Amino acid sequence: MKLSKVLSIGIVLLMVAMAQASDHHHHQASPAAEKSPALSEDSIYNLNSSLLDTDGKKVNLESFRGKPVVISMAYTSCVYTCPLIVAQMQQIEKALQAKGKKDVRFVLVSFDPEKDQPAVLKAFGKKKDLSGQWSLLTSKSDKEPREIASVLGIKYSKVEGGDYDHSFIITVLDADGVPRGRQVGAAGDPKDLIKFIP
Repeated sequence: MKLSKVLSIGIVLLMVAMAQASDHHHHQASPAAEKSPALSEDSIYNLNSSLLDTDGKKVNLESFRGKPVVISMAYTSCVYTCPLIVAQMQQIEKALQAKGKKDVRFVLVSFDPEKDQPAVLKAFGKKKDLSGQWSLLTSKSDKEPREIASVLGIKYSKVEGGDYDHSFIITVLDADGVPRGRQVGAAGDPKDLIKFIP
């Protein structure tokens, strides 16, 4: 066999091997891509808000992706509306547990980051006897809660004395962070939100 023909065959075999390697690499990468498809434009997880949990660790909202979430906003020194928000979220949790649904997360974001430090949130969670399904979150500035409040349709403003005027809204997010239902005002029946949780 001529040398030129041997070289040609060698080049062809090398190209086939390279193509197979490239194809193998492509197939290795695709399962990861399948696990995290692009978020819907309606997902609140598009927010890149960096929050803090009760241990002071950084948390991104997208970390809750994969399970339904019941979310609201409050502040721990509130004596009327916020305790009612928490109580109604707990009613939803109990109703879900009665139906055997235990994979739903409950997220409460503070809009008083100055006072609601991680340790304060942790003490609040113990006082309210919140289960391990709850995440209480705060932030280092007012920027993050403002962003979250905006997408959830929650309005709040600080008033004299350090309290807040704020909306009463509890929202159900699907596994990808898209709002599916919400309760506006304390007069609603929080259990009505269960129909939005698959």
